[in-house]
Amino acid sequence: MSGVLPTTTELRLVLPEVWLVIAMCAVILVPLVAPRNSRVLALAALGGLALAVLSLLRTLDLAGDYGFVFGGSLTVDYFSQLFKLVLLMFTMLVLIQWWIVSSRRPDPLDTPDFLCLLLGATLGMSLMASASNLLMIFIATESASLPSFALAGFRKRHRAGSEAALKYVIFGAASSAVMLYGMSLIYGTTGTLELEGVGRAAASGVTPLLAVGLLSMFAGIAFKLSAVPMHFWCPDVFEAAPIEVTTFLSVASKGAAVCLLLRVVGSLGAGTWPGESHLTGLLAAVAIMGAVTATWGNLVAIHQTNIKRLLAYSSIAHAGYMIMAASLICRTDGGSSSAAVAGPVLFYLLVYVFMNLGAFTAAALVAKDVGSEDIRDMAGLLRRSPVVATMLTLFLLSLFGMPGLGGFMGKVYLMKAMADAGAWGFLLIAALLLNTLLSLYYYMRPVYFMAFHAEPPDSLPLRPDLAGVAILVLCSAVLLWTGLFPARAADLTEDFALLQLVHQPAPPAPGTGGDPRGDEATGTASVSQAGSPTEGLGANFPVASVERGDLPTLDTAEP
Repeated sequence: MSGVLPTTTELRLVLPEVWLVIAMCAVILVPLVAPRNSRVLALAALGGLALAVLSLLRTLDLAGDYGFVFGGSLTVDYFSQLFKLVLLMFTMLVLIQWWIVSSRRPDPLDTPDFLCLLLGATLGMSLMASASNLLMIFIATESASLPSFALAGFRKRHRAGSEAALKYVIFGAASSAVMLYGMSLIYGTTGTLELEGVGRAAASGVTPLLAVGLLSMFAGIAFKLSAVPMHFWCPDVFEAAPIEVTTFLSVASKGAAVCLLLRVVGSLGAGTWPGESHLTGLLAAVAIMGAVTATWGNLVAIHQTNIKRLLAYSSIAHAGYMIMAASLICRTDGGSSSAAVAGPVLFYLLVYVFMNLGAFTAAALVAKDVGSEDIRDMAGLLRRSPVVATMLTLFLLSLFGMPGLGGFMGKVYLMKAMADAGAWGFLLIAALLLNTLLSLYYYMRPVYFMAFHAEPPDSLPLRPDLAGVAILVLCSAVLLWTGLFPARAADLTEDFALLQLVHQPAPPAPGTGGDPRGDEATGTASVSQAGSPTEGLGANFPVASVERGDLPTLDTAEP
């Protein structure tokens, strides 16, 4: 890593993360001037997130300066920026959900801790999307994991929550130790911490020691993804944690881990030629892990009666779908650029945010009214609250993949990316379709009880909070928009599916005058500027370059 101090441009590129740190400090300090006022604290957290969103949008003006920052430890590119935008806006919605669905107003003494932990986890997940250095990957994953452990057991007098949090901590500590050990083996074998350098070393031949190191590192990423066999913590934590924590972890944690997986796998194969087989075993292992994860999640979800536990196994299955697609980002059979895979995954993540947020919010509104999370206690909900029941049905159908909804188009785009991979991709499509059919049964169980079972004799009409209904309407509108008119969202995610994976273009093949594949085949999406390609990033900061026309056009004002 370079010892050069960060430039002003580099600091501006990471300004969203800086605002998150400032917001964390604010929610701790605000009680000194406004004691016992949860509303002010919530507004301070929302204000910090809003400022982070605005500063992120302003970084689009700096697209010409995108690249490796802070000595190559972080990568700021279109892919990471879009995910961060989705993550920050999702966290804002989770904060609103937290205020709405709490069975009682938050304790002012606990609110600063909760908000600081939530913002800290968001910061770690934001760093995960940009990490391009083994040390930064470890720091980012731990920055996301440690606050998540505390959030899972935040209800200190809730025995099941404490037990689940302890299980989460034990699994997390073990996976972190294994990942760190694997990274030490990778560094000892390759002599570099940069993902790009590890990829170049792997292209020269994967030694047994390097293979063990890569396997151990992927075990740590699998923990964040709840991928089989690192998934055991997920259902217990999702069931016992507060509903807002469950909602946050079900989307943000998995989304950040998928982005990290795409960057790691893409970097390992960034400089390779079609037909090279040094990563075939690794990519096959990732794909098989995704298929097994999806199958296991769907099979076990069939037997669940708790709605949060059912959605936990559902999230495991959806993580499996995205893992299968991510395994194709550096295909060795000569496919298209990494954007062909990263785009559909980004689209799926965008849709998944609103599917899960809506489903958990509807489940929380029902549980708050009936005092139970058992799907059998949703009996007669269609008559007691037609709006909530209808929208919950819509979210479950979208999770299944009903045509006309965003979940269906998300799976269509994933299958299109798989189809471009050849015979291996068609096997993954078969696995995805089989799992989709398998999931229909357990997604329809809550609908069966809501529509065809009579409500208890003493039940009263359910009157949800207006703000809660507003969240459900927003999520429903997004799912209908992405399902019926997906082109606009698909174009956006495709334009932003530009991963910068290497500093310099791959060297030409022996005996040729150049690389006929260009940046598309290397998986590189880098940015050129007027003048020197290192302008604004320091003289020792190398950046790969492509034509400006390869990037999406942005009509933004000069800062």
